[in-house]
Amino acid sequence: MTENELPELVEAEQQLEQLLVATAEDGVPELALIAILRDYADLVEEQGYVPRTWRQ
Repeated sequence: MTENELPELVEAEQQLEQLLVATAEDGVPELALIAILRDYADLVEEQGYVPRTWRQ
């Protein structure tokens, strides 16, 4: 990771944290969030990118 990418990483991390907190506050169990994140991480790792078909 380059220095230029670091601010983008920090921003992405903050956005993910906000999403996770909001989702947990809406009643989704934290363990369910972890399972979902792991599944998506595995798919992204296998494919090497985030499939744009996930967008709705």
